[in-house]
Amino acid sequence: MPNKKSGIRFVRKEPIFFFLLAAYALLVAYNIKFLNSSLVEWNTVAIIASFLIINTGLLISGGIDAAAYAMLGRIKSFRKLALASIALTVLVSMFITNDASLIVLVPLTMSIGRISGSDVRSTVVLQAIGANLGSMLTPFGNPQNIIMFRHYGLSAPQFILAMMPIFLISALVLAAFVFLISRTGRASQPPPRPRSNRALLAASILLFVADTAGFLGNYSIWFFVAMSAAAIAAMTALRSKGSKVTAVLFRIDVFLILTFVLIFLVINSAATLLPRLHTNSGVLMFLYALVASQLISNVPATVLLQKSSIFAPLSWGVNVGGNGTVIASLANFIAIRQGGGISPIRFMKLSLLYTTIVALFAIILIEV
Repeated sequence: MPNKKSGIRFVRKEPIFFFLLAAYALLVAYNIKFLNSSLVEWNTVAIIASFLIINTGLLISGGIDAAAYAMLGRIKSFRKLALASIALTVLVSMFITNDASLIVLVPLTMSIGRISGSDVRSTVVLQAIGANLGSMLTPFGNPQNIIMFRHYGLSAPQFILAMMPIFLISALVLAAFVFLISRTGRASQPPPRPRSNRALLAASILLFVADTAGFLGNYSIWFFVAMSAAAIAAMTALRSKGSKVTAVLFRIDVFLILTFVLIFLVINSAATLLPRLHTNSGVLMFLYALVASQLISNVPATVLLQKSSIFAPLSWGVNVGGNGTVIASLANFIAIRQGGGISPIRFMKLSLLYTTIVALFAIILIEV
């Protein structure tokens, strides 16, 4: 039987999971109606799970290491590597959402750090900010934008033009953070690249392309369940010689998937307890959306406020508010989880500072 110390180590290894579990238990104790599986956005969980499992195949195959070697071969400066990683995250998140982009690109950054022998955890935090930044510009960059785009009946050009001022300000602040925080100097020459599992790599790439197409095509939950099953089958059937099936399957971050289920249960329950705000003040709506996002995440905040708000202050508030706390955006949690032991405190020190600076500029823009 596992001893008490091993149980304590397990809780310390998954602190956010157990914190959310305790929070959900308190919410259910407060109101038994919160014991409701419909609070979970199962389609989103299925999409995240499929990308995570397929990405595990890319990791095991050596494909992500190969991409990291390629970047290190072309870019020698640590600062340029950080800038390239963050800029790529901003660009990709405009099209496949902030969550999905980080699932793929944070492991790439971690691989670059491991191969070059550098600490890239600050870069990963800035990647999370970059993912939230890129996703704010397009109507389909994140779930809250999709909700508002449909609710307010805007055209794509109208949406992008409304978001452009805060996007440009946020991009300039992020660029300043990258310049001030990223490490100077040149990366050392990487060691010879190990051989990759080409069969598994090819299968994982095909599955990733299909999964992305299904995501952009708004396919049903069963498509992503099938993609997850196909990825697991590929990893077990095409695993490298000598590796055990259990060793391959244990690489899948099941606790991350379970934590997302708890996140939805907690934030969607808590959202019902917040009062609705009715105001004609753009600044007040922006601030309320910003603060609500820190407490219950930006998607529930959007649902809570969309019926009593004009578009721009709400959209700016929930998108800028996606940065800050760990739960402000699902992308933040992905970055922390896959970022090689980034503590929530370390993440929030940088993210909250960034959010405060951008929020001050946003208030000035709204008042002008």
